[in-house]
Amino acid sequence: MARSSGNSLGRSIRALAAFAVALACASACDGSRTIVVAPTVPLSSSIEAQTELRGIEASFAQSSRAERLALEKRLLAFQKRFPEDALGPVADVMLAWIALERGDLGRATELASRAEKQTDLLGTTAELARMIQGAALRRSGKAEAALGKLLPLLGKLLDPHARTFLNEETTASAIGAKHHGQAIELMLVWLHEASFEERSEVRAKLAELVASIPPDALTPILEERRKKYPEPQSEELEVQKALVARLSDAAISAHDQKLAGRLLGSAMPLLGTGADEIAELAQGAGGARVEAPTLGLVLPTRSLEARRRGTQVVSGVMFGLGLPGSKARLVTRDDLGRDTGIEDALEGLGADGAAIVIAGVDREEATIAAKFAARESIPVLLLHPPAPDVADSPFVFVIGEEPERVRKALVGVLPSKGQTVWIGDKGSVDMAQEEAFECTRLPPSWRGIGGAAVYGSCVSDVLLATAGTSVKVAVGLDLGGVSLPQGTLAATAGAYPIDPKAPSPSSIAEWMRLHPDPPSLWAGLGRDAAVLAWVGVEGLPTQGTRDPKEVKSRREQAAAALAAATRELWTTEAKGFGGERRMPRGILVREVR
Repeated sequence: MARSSGNSLGRSIRALAAFAVALACASACDGSRTIVVAPTVPLSSSIEAQTELRGIEASFAQSSRAERLALEKRLLAFQKRFPEDALGPVADVMLAWIALERGDLGRATELASRAEKQTDLLGTTAELARMIQGAALRRSGKAEAALGKLLPLLGKLLDPHARTFLNEETTASAIGAKHHGQAIELMLVWLHEASFEERSEVRAKLAELVASIPPDALTPILEERRKKYPEPQSEELEVQKALVARLSDAAISAHDQKLAGRLLGSAMPLLGTGADEIAELAQGAGGARVEAPTLGLVLPTRSLEARRRGTQVVSGVMFGLGLPGSKARLVTRDDLGRDTGIEDALEGLGADGAAIVIAGVDREEATIAAKFAARESIPVLLLHPPAPDVADSPFVFVIGEEPERVRKALVGVLPSKGQTVWIGDKGSVDMAQEEAFECTRLPPSWRGIGGAAVYGSCVSDVLLATAGTSVKVAVGLDLGGVSLPQGTLAATAGAYPIDPKAPSPSSIAEWMRLHPDPPSLWAGLGRDAAVLAWVGVEGLPTQGTRDPKEVKSRREQAAAALAAATRELWTTEAKGFGGERRMPRGILVREVR
């Protein structure tokens, strides 16, 4: 995207500079004053400056992104050599674009603002400068402000390549500002102004932008356009097809029967080859169902830490279910790398036949999953506690431990001399407290600190940072395979921390036979969730069902069996929930010797 936009701006600057040169020559060669009437493009008084800048802009227009960045030195040298030349703003615009491509939004804005001011806010240079300012605003997350800067430029830029860049930026800004209806109208303008050669590229970009609009916002827009334009032509037809394609994908991915029905009712002629699949979904073929013995697992991809935990959970779940090779059936859905994808994944797992779902590697995901479980009456095993204000539900089972409980246990055994700090992953520490640090931001100095409680993914970092100091370190259960030095205080729960030289119980010894390292805490939570969930589903009827009443009944049966299930667990001394919804767990702290 950046490359094509950069070429567009380069061509615009080339046209601008050429126009400036032409006007300058006209004023120099013709004595008539009528030719130069309030020009809106800066006129250069130096033929030498014109010649040098023409060479730079020619290279700029035809260069790759890397080559354009390399032109910065030439442009700065030009401005140093001709500091008072009227073509300076043109150079500023090119420098602003280079800064924009480099991601230096502050410099891009500064240079573009200077170019705009030097041209008295008039002319092509000023318009290009405002376009770059708008693009910088959008990239900095200020979509509403970007829209205010870009909208007045529509219809003003003569160069077709600049118009393409402007149309893309304005449409993206409207989507970012959640003006989705306006964004669709801007897409129509973009398509209308695109040349035949550009159409294919523009269609692909429109599909990307439409995919970023939530289905619940896009559906009423499509229905309104279908009413207004029931037999669309040209650009309207292309836009409506893009909307239908996006909503069809969303309906199929989430097994959304209601959305499929709305698509059939409003846009059946545009469904094309996908009409049969949408029709089947609308008739109930993709609704909630229960297949025995099926468990669901949400795969988190939203952040590096979520992926780390998720990878370990998967290994634990697979081991707990005896996969491959057992009777268990495991279905998975990922969150598509965004928060809004968590519920889509949960809905998809329900449609895939999962009777119990395992989810929640952090508080955010656990909270969404808990609310979903209560609303849809489907048992969900949470690997991390949800937000405190989430109401209890007979379908929500919390097997993970509250980070605050671990923190208190660790802080309670640290020496009172000196300051005590606590360090954890994002979301597990109260950053409003002076003593709290996230794993990504350790204390800048350990002077005056007597003890550190670490209950996150940075145990090894803290141990390394405090080595050779007098700081006493107490670590939580999530060690990530780190060998603890003597004198370290370590939280204990169930079989954790695991001694690889003497693994116990026997199931952990079996794990060690198959894996090079002991199971991490997250692998252990995944394994414990899996063995309990298996008890919940193994007694269900072997014949799957889509009947809503039967689906509800089987989910209730699975929840009851899960509440009463007992198995030998790794992460707690308890054997199961004991009829409750939160896993009991004793947490002690011992010194490594």
